[in-house]
Amino acid sequence: MNKLVTLRLATAMNESADPRVLGTIAMPGVAVAIWHRKPTPDWQNWLDALPPQNLPRLRQAMRPQDASAALTAASDAAGLAAGAHRRALIADIASLALQASQNMNALLINLQVKVSEGQDCPKWHLDAVDARLLCTLRGAGTQFGPASAPAQVSALRQVPTGSVALFRGRNWAGEPTGILHRSPPADPGQTRLLVVVDAVTEAASC
Repeated sequence: MNKLVTLRLATAMNESADPRVLGTIAMPGVAVAIWHRKPTPDWQNWLDALPPQNLPRLRQAMRPQDASAALTAASDAAGLAAGAHRRALIADIASLALQASQNMNALLINLQVKVSEGQDCPKWHLDAVDARLLCTLRGAGTQFGPASAPAQVSALRQVPTGSVALFRGRNWAGEPTGILHRSPPADPGQTRLLVVVDAVTEAASC
């Protein structure tokens, strides 16, 4: 006799001001873990006021411990002036790279620092990776929600600027995820700075 098998989707969204919440992505049923944090107003105002051409850009496979050097080179290439705020930016992104690698058990990572003025990934989707860390440091954060139909969500939510989200991807080993995400709609005149980290062995996909 044929039995109808219902596929269970992971839909839990764990959120906390404690960075250890990112480690809960491995718990059964968890589709996204969000570490809520708020940058200091002084630093955020500095970052938001930078001309877009001075924002660092990077796309590179590396060991997590090499992120700081790569980000320093990217900042130099963008003409980002030296100072305490620049050092804080580099240290923050390097820390995110390390935390992502630890929570994904990855010896090597793909680190992207993306600057955009449009909507890079307008469709609701799952990334073709095991998991992916997303953190918008400037501009509107990533939108996400439970899948209600193919490429549609219900109860739309948005990751706050500065907060860190670790999403399960399409290649997650185990129960598939029922949480989709996308880039936020473009805001004319606004430039977004997004940090993306995933395991180097997986294909980066919008």
